[in-house]
Amino acid sequence: MTNGKNRTLAFQIDEELFQRIKAHLERESARLGRKLTQREFVLGLIEEALEAAERQADSPEPEEAGAGPCEAQPEGSGTQPQEEDDPAALSA
Repeated sequence: MTNGKNRTLAFQIDEELFQRIKAHLERESARLGRKLTQREFVLGLIEEALEAAERQADSPEPEEAGAGPCEAQPEGSGTQPQEEDDPAALSA
């Protein structure tokens, strides 16, 4: 996986998410019988997401209805379809 070079990826998260991650790490560490580190957890998530995205990109069949989790739009950000009874739609 590695070519001998390391790069740093850093970002900030809010306190609530940080506490949820810490609680998850404690639970998983107890379940595994060894300490699960933040680094190990985040790298695992990134690798899992990239593998899923790569499988989807390599798939010859188009994605069915809906966008993937990385493509989802926030609520209210998209355009709304006009109804057929809308006078503005009829005059266009």
